[in-house]
Amino acid sequence: MKIASCLLFLISLSFLACNSADQKLPLDDSGREDFTAFHAKFYTDSLFQLQRIEFPLLGNNPDGSTEPFLWEVENWKFKKAVDAESNKIKAIPFYDMGDVVRERIIIQDAFMIQNMFSLIDNKWYLTEYSGMRDLAYFATKKPVEEVLPEVVSDTMMVEPVE
Repeated sequence: MKIASCLLFLISLSFLACNSADQKLPLDDSGREDFTAFHAKFYTDSLFQLQRIEFPLLGNNPDGSTEPFLWEVENWKFKKAVDAESNKIKAIPFYDMGDVVRERIIIQDAFMIQNMFSLIDNKWYLTEYSGMRDLAYFATKKPVEEVLPEVVSDTMMVEPVE
């Protein structure tokens, strides 16, 4: 009897744990999920994080190559929130573009992580993940100036037509 009651208790706990990811987040004035509440839950609840990633997730290749990389559920590792109190980490304020929010985190003044969150059906999802890259990777690209060939003037004289 004790074994059956213990099993029933464990099964009940597992159902409660599964439902934690389905809890509703507060909404903003526009009826969308509040981004701040979403962001906090995203980095503390691993099941919620997996549910709120738009797989395959566009990102940078973890091996450092410049080839585009698509993260899949199988190769994703839970990402925890960074320690904002650390003097080695700077969280840049969110760049809110309406339905897209960019998050940038600078680590040791040398590396940066960039995440793009998009609003889909009034819920926030991670839609792009850069992984840790050196800051130069994110530097503004200077436009390439097109070099035009030299103009060669024709030395042949053309007489005007009358």
